[in-house]
Amino acid sequence: MKRPDLWLCVFVVAGVLGSPLYNTALVRAQLIGDAPVGPLGSVAVLCAGLALAWRATLRRGHLWADPAALTWSDFDGRRPAVLSRRLVFGWGARFAVAGYFFVVAGVLIGFPPGVVGPLALYVGVAVLALVMARRRPFPGESLLPLVPAVLGVVSDAPLWIFAVAAFVAAAGLAWAPPLAQTAGRATLVHHFRERLVRRTSTAFLDVWALLPAGRRVPWQRAFAGRFVVLRYVLVGVLARRHALGLPVFLGLAVTAAHATFPAVTSVWLLGLGAYLALLPFAAPVAQLHRVPGLRRWLDASETRLRLTTALVLTVLGAGWTSVVWLLGVPVTFGSVVAVLVAGYAVVRTVSRGPLDFSVMGLVLYEGVLIPAGLVRQLAHGPDLLLVGLFVCGFLPPLW
Repeated sequence: MKRPDLWLCVFVVAGVLGSPLYNTALVRAQLIGDAPVGPLGSVAVLCAGLALAWRATLRRGHLWADPAALTWSDFDGRRPAVLSRRLVFGWGARFAVAGYFFVVAGVLIGFPPGVVGPLALYVGVAVLALVMARRRPFPGESLLPLVPAVLGVVSDAPLWIFAVAAFVAAAGLAWAPPLAQTAGRATLVHHFRERLVRRTSTAFLDVWALLPAGRRVPWQRAFAGRFVVLRYVLVGVLARRHALGLPVFLGLAVTAAHATFPAVTSVWLLGLGAYLALLPFAAPVAQLHRVPGLRRWLDASETRLRLTTALVLTVLGAGWTSVVWLLGVPVTFGSVVAVLVAGYAVVRTVSRGPLDFSVMGLVLYEGVLIPAGLVRQLAHGPDLLLVGLFVCGFLPPLW
């Protein structure tokens, strides 16, 4: 990308992100309306943002190195500094996004009476996340980001206590040797391969290759017996049990969004949340359609495969909706139908075949070439979701 184009993108993004700050009345009318909202909603947004930023930092995506560089040019001792710089930049970007949403929520609905507590929690969690990401992982650390997410749901939570606990934990973990110095070649090459797969998949718009890969399931006779299609889908869900944290965080984020922006109906919140929460567990079906040889291996009709997957995802969506309902988000008839639509939209999304770049269907509009055929292939699934949620918004309440 040329420098003028880059600066144009920067100005456009800055204008969009700054809209709530200089066009506050219009954005408040669209997201909040006339509903009364307390200033604690901004605290919920902050806690949800901190949880997501902390969880993303703990993935330690900075630990990668090109195998060729490790072999031929890794003798000058610069690798620890490079890895540490990547960690700091990624950590700073994630928590800057969390701080931005807190500021936007405060401008729209008001900051809490005591701003010092939320700011102390922000700094404490950010420091703890940085300290944990620079050391080796320990069992159960992925559950710790749930703490600030739960604080956003509990309105009378003492933020000061958890901020002090975060500082104390960060001081206790700071003595550990940094991974930038102790990470071995196997770890660096493994993360490099994952990064290369993500970049290649993004470049070729093969976004479903970014879905989480399965892990070993201790079920020796998984495909022995009847109902092979159901067994395959269930094993695929169990193989991605490590992705269960995402639905939990999405449920807490939906709860915080409902408390902050009551003008946004539960149909859209639950529909979009269910779609994102169920998408990782449909990865085995996406793998079948990405690799035609695997699809021929599973001797089942397309209708049977889709209905079986939709049934399993409906059960998972019902469980996720129940948890969100217990957290305080109202569940209406329209939102229940929206979750069902989201489940089948996921099935429609992952059952799309590989992208065919020979049918891009270029259309000239206002001097810009738009690949309409490619857009149609990419919208296979999200189109059903958006249309379905729009229709669900007009369904009458039955309870």
